[in-house]
Amino acid sequence: MRIVITGSHGVGKTTIMGQLLQYIKAEEVKSGFTNPSGSGDATLSKLFAGRQGYQSLPDAAIQAFENGFTISEKTSIETELWIIAKQIENETKFKDNWVADKCFIDLLAYAIFLFKDDRDLLDVLTRVAVTRMRKYDLVIYVPAGEFPIEDNGIRSLDPKFQLAIDRLIVLIMEKYKVPYERLTGNKEERFNQAIKLLR
Repeated sequence: MRIVITGSHGVGKTTIMGQLLQYIKAEEVKSGFTNPSGSGDATLSKLFAGRQGYQSLPDAAIQAFENGFTISEKTSIETELWIIAKQIENETKFKDNWVADKCFIDLLAYAIFLFKDDRDLLDVLTRVAVTRMRKYDLVIYVPAGEFPIEDNGIRSLDPKFQLAIDRLIVLIMEKYKVPYERLTGNKEERFNQAIKLLR
């Protein structure tokens, strides 16, 4: 199963991803899926039954930053192409049973914002992104504007940029009919909502 958490930068996607992975791993142990004897109380939902080994998909944007690329509202075409290629590699390499805090929905939103005048580039990126985003099993959307942007030394701190990307993400999901679930509230409320979605 492929679970993606989409939203603009600084909205708490990575926090939710970490919480979900911790929950899934605890449920696997509780249900006996990680126990060679097979004992366990089988409380894991049918959604996860027999699907062990969930992991986080590497964040292509962070990988770009670690390789010397600039990640901001001034990201270059070369950087964007590198991130797109790395996302394809990550999703292909890990195949199934992952949770991601970066996906083709938000990557396309950034590309549209940054390169809106380059129709040829956007046509190609859109074809790639739409094909990929239709393979996601669960899309969780985290809206912008609920918390201040935390400075992690990488992301932009401009709230206008954050909100512009947020609007594009929603437009993309609606335009391409991507089913999604919206999480709101504080960290605990969001986590509880996410758990209900998994069950």
